[in-house]
Amino acid sequence: MKKLTIVFFTIMFTIIACKHEILSPGTNTPPIIITDSGSGNTGGTGSTPNDTVCFNSQVLPLYQGYCGSIGCHSGSRPAEGVDLTTYANIMRGIRANNPSGSKYFTVLTGSGENKMPPGNSPQLTTVQIALIQKWITQGALNTQCVTTVCDTTKFTYTNSVQLIYATYCNGCHGVAPGSANVFLGDYAGAKNIAVTMQQQLLNAINYTSASSAQNMPPGGKLSTCDISTITKWINKGTPQ
Repeated sequence: MKKLTIVFFTIMFTIIACKHEILSPGTNTPPIIITDSGSGNTGGTGSTPNDTVCFNSQVLPLYQGYCGSIGCHSGSRPAEGVDLTTYANIMRGIRANNPSGSKYFTVLTGSGENKMPPGNSPQLTTVQIALIQKWITQGALNTQCVTTVCDTTKFTYTNSVQLIYATYCNGCHGVAPGSANVFLGDYAGAKNIAVTMQQQLLNAINYTSASSAQNMPPGGKLSTCDISTITKWINKGTPQ
């Protein structure tokens, strides 16, 4: 009887101790595929018809580019042991439906040592932060969007290229002089690189550079539509 009593209280203590632990769902679940056949070229951060935020093309590139750049939260020895380049790892600091309780979100608007990225690094815009917040309030799901239509009429810097660069590139190249002296943070800088380093840029986004380390963005190849948009922008004389 005494042994049964001990076992009973051990089980009860375990249940009580664990009931307040909040685990974000979906860290090991398959991606949710959303097909977007109507919105065309989103420039990396557009919305699907039902306004669902796409993790793979809208949120993941922001964490990879602004937080997981080389020497920070990526690689085999990430800073502070925190890797922010995959859905599962990002969800370690995200609480679904609870942005204020999500460490990997609150640090984006923090200050001092609680600020990420650090103050001297390229910063996320208020629009990008709001997008991550919206993703969390929608359940922080592993949504993977597949765009089947590319809007080839959108290829100027303002209505398309700027958004692609802000999402995928400016974590490293958004503040002058930029990593490897490549600055893409404004129209003048983006145009300069498109003109003076045209072939290197095209090789980088097509993943055909002589060295794999020069292929960009390092987190993964851009969509076919985004590559076509940048290529057309260059070929048409980099219109603003």
